[in-house]
Amino acid sequence: MATRQVKSEKDKRLQGSRSKRPLGMFMLALASGLLGSCALKQQGNWIQEGETVPGGKGNVVDLDQGWTDDTQAAFYFSSQGSRIIPYKWFLVLERKDSQALFRADDHMERMRYLPSTQVGSWNPDGLPVGFVKDVGKDGEQWMGFSCAACHTGQVSYRGQEIRIDGGPTLGDVQTFNAALVDALSSTYQDNAKFDRFAINVLGEPDMEAKFKLRQALLAQTEELATRNLINHSAPHQPDYGYGRVDAIGQIFNQIMVYFNDMPNNGHPANAPVSYPFLWGTQQSDVVQWTGFAPNGPFDFGALIRNAGEVLGVYGQINIPDDKSVYRYKSSFDIKGLGDLEAWVADLRSPAWPTEYLPAVNPEVAAQGKMHYDKYCLSCHQVIPRSREAAVYNAVLTPINQVGTDPLEWTNMMKCYEAGKYEGRKSMGIVGDPIPAATSGLEPLVNAAVGGLLEHTADSIDAASVDYATELHSEKARLEKIQDILGQFKIKQSPSVACGDNLPISEGTYKARPLNGIWATAPYLHNGSVPNLYELLLPASQRSKKFYLGSRELDVAKVGYVSQPHMTLSDGTLIKTFEYDTSLKGNSNSGHEYGAKDLKEAERMALVEYLKTL
Repeated sequence: MATRQVKSEKDKRLQGSRSKRPLGMFMLALASGLLGSCALKQQGNWIQEGETVPGGKGNVVDLDQGWTDDTQAAFYFSSQGSRIIPYKWFLVLERKDSQALFRADDHMERMRYLPSTQVGSWNPDGLPVGFVKDVGKDGEQWMGFSCAACHTGQVSYRGQEIRIDGGPTLGDVQTFNAALVDALSSTYQDNAKFDRFAINVLGEPDMEAKFKLRQALLAQTEELATRNLINHSAPHQPDYGYGRVDAIGQIFNQIMVYFNDMPNNGHPANAPVSYPFLWGTQQSDVVQWTGFAPNGPFDFGALIRNAGEVLGVYGQINIPDDKSVYRYKSSFDIKGLGDLEAWVADLRSPAWPTEYLPAVNPEVAAQGKMHYDKYCLSCHQVIPRSREAAVYNAVLTPINQVGTDPLEWTNMMKCYEAGKYEGRKSMGIVGDPIPAATSGLEPLVNAAVGGLLEHTADSIDAASVDYATELHSEKARLEKIQDILGQFKIKQSPSVACGDNLPISEGTYKARPLNGIWATAPYLHNGSVPNLYELLLPASQRSKKFYLGSRELDVAKVGYVSQPHMTLSDGTLIKTFEYDTSLKGNSNSGHEYGAKDLKEAERMALVEYLKTL
């Protein structure tokens, strides 16, 4: 087993410090494309391939992805401002039909979240990866999700588990949300269950304290149940299953319904997509499957994006009725958001681990590279591992050309009543007024920016604005943010009017470099193709149905093994999720580049090459 290497004193910095450069040098580096971000300097010991994952349950090893053990633990368990339920409640909450804890490892494993033990001072209560304690400025403690809950993967091969930092989770967030509401509801309704809950939360409470707790429990249950109902309100709406979520749809509903005080203003969040892998995210000019969110200037674009993401995972914000107010009180952990983005900037793609998986055949892979250059390279540029820190421009492919399922984009362009957002500038202090009928995009940016403007000093620091120490007054900080937002607006895609019947030619999906693609099954934006081999087939020959849930890697076709049942670590056999590509939003059509021209041996050679990226 490899040993961890300690970084030299020259490379060490106090946690939370950032490197500072004069403005002129910063702009020179930016113009020459040499600067990716001003990331936090990592502390701790470098993770080496084959080391046991700290806190991991079972036989789980790490890969070398450019992180230290301290960075990994911090990424897993740092707060970003997500607030699902009070922290103490989550620790003691029982499942609906038993006295077993909701948070117990076997329950989390069923939903394919990654159990963990305490890691140093991190995760003192042994919650799963990405389940974190959020402590607000008011001192209240909540359980919420961090980036790691959705963006930490794991694959297995013949009994060996391999952790993939920044990879897509197989977590089933829809089942988690429904089961949580069921557990809360049963605790409210069942007197014996509630009494146990009250004692565990309050000690030996008096009648008044129990009454207040029960009322708070009812309010939280109704809030979460209403959220679930809005997001899954369409008749015969397909389930998300393992490893998918309609994040944009759920964020828009939070923005346009819940924070907007308009209960009938939502749309079904029925376009689930796979969780994107995170390596290369910070270096790309745009992010999200549709490419609608620009990065930069500085890290402000990323900060806006991440603040918006928090609102989709139970973050809180108050949009006031007074439209002259552009600063919004929120639960954003702005420093946490900046730190998380900085750690992601240092993350590198996982190399195919030949110690645990069959070695790549170099001669076959070389043949596959020729086919890649012919059919794939024009959209999916190849970035050598030594240059993964370099910025790059992603290719935005029109949906009518790539031919994949359009629902993610068409849903994103649906109209909402603007409500509280009407007339407000799209970026709070910059941008055009938001019209009465709008997509969710401009209100989302308005809400995210408004929450960040509440704490300008924290936001400037979190966005790695290197000369932040020169901005001594609130007026100076606000002017600097206004200037940055003006640059950000220029980078945004041109506005497209919202509507239900917009031409597909208006929409795009993002094509990114495929470094580490072997560890990110299933494929296409909506996870509709089980493995890389089938992605290279004509759509008519791809699986119409397949099963998701098992982490066992099919090393020949490169994807998860499709099987109707899976065995949990305690030996329990449970059903997996059947993915039906005939259902709305689940189509496996499109992306047939070279599919009809490649012979079988050529197709397998291309798969072999993809393992090397």
